[in-house]
Amino acid sequence: MTKSEIRSYMLEQRYALKEEKHLEYSLNAVKHIQAHPMYQQARVVGLYHPIKNELNILSLLEDQKTFLLPVVNEDQMHYHLFKNDDTLIKSTLQILEPKDNPVMDDTLELIIVPALAVSKDGHRIGYGKGFFDKFIQTHAHIKTLTVVLDFQVIEKLPVENHDQRIQDVIILKGDQHDY
Repeated sequence: MTKSEIRSYMLEQRYALKEEKHLEYSLNAVKHIQAHPMYQQARVVGLYHPIKNELNILSLLEDQKTFLLPVVNEDQMHYHLFKNDDTLIKSTLQILEPKDNPVMDDTLELIIVPALAVSKDGHRIGYGKGFFDKFIQTHAHIKTLTVVLDFQVIEKLPVENHDQRIQDVIILKGDQHDY
């Protein structure tokens, strides 16, 4: 399968999740992220604002950490400070982003990266714009983690030179997880 075919298939599968199952999986994702050593050790964490039926991990904002959300400006992505009561605006990519908050890329210790599909060795497929790949490439010292449902794991993904690996993958199946 091509990356495009994988994206279409995975989006179809995610949209097919019933709302109560999606909520259950999102809550499990948060529990397993909180139990992960990378998260426990990090003081400054980059999250994502969920789109297209991604797992909603925003309840992590209740933890005693500093959180940042990505903001895309033209072809670059930077992480901006975010607190629960901050104003979010919808970007041209239809993603909610912090408004007027400072860029804090250099303070990040961990990024939780969204994915449509992953391989167990850490390759991922996103939406195809390469924002996370570019950011990870230029900030190689920052740890990366992704959390997916078991149907999002593919044995071998098509990989291109610009694709960046995620350091660790949490795979959820019901209440179980696998690091």
